[in-house]
Amino acid sequence: MQSIMSPAPEDESLRLVVTTNVDHMVAMRRQAEFKTACKDAWLVTADGFPVVRLLKALKIATPGRITGADLFPAILSSLSPAWHSPFFVCASEATAEYLRCWLAARGYTNPDQRVIVPEFGFEKDALRSSEMLQQIRAVATTHLFFGVGAPKSELWMQKHRQQLTGMYGFGFGAGLDFFAGTAKRAPQWVQRVNMEWAWRLFSNPRRLAKRYLVDSWSFLRIALTEYRLIEKESR
Repeated sequence: MQSIMSPAPEDESLRLVVTTNVDHMVAMRRQAEFKTACKDAWLVTADGFPVVRLLKALKIATPGRITGADLFPAILSSLSPAWHSPFFVCASEATAEYLRCWLAARGYTNPDQRVIVPEFGFEKDALRSSEMLQQIRAVATTHLFFGVGAPKSELWMQKHRQQLTGMYGFGFGAGLDFFAGTAKRAPQWVQRVNMEWAWRLFSNPRRLAKRYLVDSWSFLRIALTEYRLIEKESR
């Protein structure tokens, strides 16, 4: 946490932080660009418990599960208007308005200029992306938070990382909505038994059914493939 609070070198391209869950693993297998973004990331954590268990099975050192939903408020609580300059890319106006009020209450200047809700498909719009880059740089951003989902958040930051110097970039998805109270996170007891995915599925089945009931099965093939590779190399 301390290193994330330290200033990123002004001449260094964006330091991308990725909180890897099952959806990320599946997307990496399907999209080479996303795999490259995660490979080039400055820091990668294990968000989902299946990812943590896979790493342990492969005997890869891990500090345990660190979710974006937990990391986001932890970082915000450590930011200071005297040293840091956050910028937020939100999925909804309700979340954006909450964050503007949060910024104003904590003494950040120009809160309206630090929060945007981009149009659907912004990542494919060169003109809109150029405008976003100008907005982000205009407030000398040190911490850039995306809450519009993966892999578009990470892909956009990876694509423009050379133009986003001297800052950290985070793709926290629904973590911004949980913080703002515009979406409800699973209760603690559900999180403790590693069933947060089920809570999210039942909370928004139309959007998440394919992710959890279809796409996630690809993770089993990924895990089996990785385990077999490790077994082969150890012989």
